[in-house]
Amino acid sequence: MSQPLLLANLSRSEQIHQLTGGYGQLVIDRVADGWSPYLLVLKFHHLGHHRRRASVIAQMHHAAEGVYTRLLFRVWKHPRARSVRDLRPVWVLVADVPGSGSRRQPVRDLLPNDGLHLQGVVAMPPGGRLREPLDRHLAQMGDRYCPHGGPLVALHATPITSSVAYVNSYNFKSLRRGRAELDDVLILPRPAADLDSRPRRATEPWRPLVRAID
Repeated sequence: MSQPLLLANLSRSEQIHQLTGGYGQLVIDRVADGWSPYLLVLKFHHLGHHRRRASVIAQMHHAAEGVYTRLLFRVWKHPRARSVRDLRPVWVLVADVPGSGSRRQPVRDLLPNDGLHLQGVVAMPPGGRLREPLDRHLAQMGDRYCPHGGPLVALHATPITSSVAYVNSYNFKSLRRGRAELDDVLILPRPAADLDSRPRRATEPWRPLVRAID
C-alpha cells in the first residue's frame, strides 16, 4: 500500500487514527441515512504451515471478496447498474488475532492460522431484494457462502445496537497493538469502482487512503 504524501509526516499511531475514523465514517454516514449496521466475522480453515503471513491475508481477502460478490447479487439483481451504484453494501474489515496474554496464548496456538481472521463493521442498504436481516440470512444460508473445500469455515453477523464508531474503533485495535498492518484492511466495494459513492461528509486527510484492492 503506497502511502500518499499527505501522511508522510504522520506517525504510525496518527496514521491509524486517521484511517480508523475515515473508514468508520463510510459506515457511520450510511447508518445515518437508514442503513443497517452489523459486526461481521469471517473464520477460515488453516491456510498452510509454511505460507507467509501476507499470502494468508491475501487468501482471506480474496475469499471475503467472493462472499461479498455473492451477497451483492442477493441484494440487487443488477448491482452494477447506476441506479444502485450508491446502494451497495459497505464492508470495513480488518485482520485480527486473539490477544497474546498468557491465558489466551495456548488457545490461540490451537486455532487455524494462529487465530488470524477477518472482522469488521458492515452497512446493509434499505430496499434491496434481501428481505431478512443479514444475521438471519447468514445463519440460514451460510453454507452457500462457505462451500465445502473452500477457505472459509464460517461467517457470522451480529446487529450493532450500540455506537458504530465505538465498534469500528474496537475492530481496529489489532492495528494499534501491532497485530496487523495497514495492508491488512479490506474495504468493499472496491473504491476504484466506487468513486461516486463515498460519504458526502468525507474529508481529508483520510479520503486518499481508501485502498484500491485491484
